[in-house]
Amino acid sequence: MVDDKKYRILLIEKGASMIAASLAEKLGAAGNDVIKCPADVNAINAEKDVSAVILYGSPDLVDDMKVMTFLSDTINEHGLPYYIIGDNKELDAFKKFPDSGRRAELTRPVNVEEAARAISEDLAGVFSKKKILVVDDSGTMLRKIKGWLEGKYKITLANSGARAMKALALEIPDLVLLDYEMPIVDGRQVLGMIRDEPEYANIPVIFLTGKSDAESVKSVLSLKPEGYLLKTEEPAKIIAEIDKFFSK
Repeated sequence: MVDDKKYRILLIEKGASMIAASLAEKLGAAGNDVIKCPADVNAINAEKDVSAVILYGSPDLVDDMKVMTFLSDTINEHGLPYYIIGDNKELDAFKKFPDSGRRAELTRPVNVEEAARAISEDLAGVFSKKKILVVDDSGTMLRKIKGWLEGKYKITLANSGARAMKALALEIPDLVLLDYEMPIVDGRQVLGMIRDEPEYANIPVIFLTGKSDAESVKSVLSLKPEGYLLKTEEPAKIIAEIDKFFSK
């Protein structure tokens, strides 16, 4: 077992390959939660909290443009790391998928034991389950961000500055995503409270803001956060920026 964490891996295939079944078994033995999922839009869409995807290529799969398009969009939207297994023609069909999440391409025939070990080890490196505290007065926004990030990170939610400080007392996060425009106690004040506490002073804070005009951005940056993210950005871009922050 690579570590004591489980990663929820979606293994997608069209058909019933013995190699795919064996790979799922080996990955499960390595401590991962592997879900064998048919290459069907509804079945794929029903799976939640996915950490990574394995695409087991076959002629039936790569020729199904509806499923292929849906898979590419889903991987891109959620910023999922993914692994591809197939012959040269099938691997070529996956070239249109997002570059950012592609972790490895394995050409059949594969050594199942070696492939399972390599994927498990890679996932352990990709996901260290960093802890993120998300602070926003909008329940809708909190749910959205949680949905975008919880496959990769441990997410705690707070809908006010007071709840944010209580959350910090229970667990120190690796990053705070802080709404800049909140009623009663806004992001500026919450950042001040965080910085005033020696125990919390060095926690990185990235502001979330819905305003992109020059004056608003200047006000945000004057507080010297680690950065800021526009709420209006595509989810994949927000995920990529957070991944980039942790990769540093």
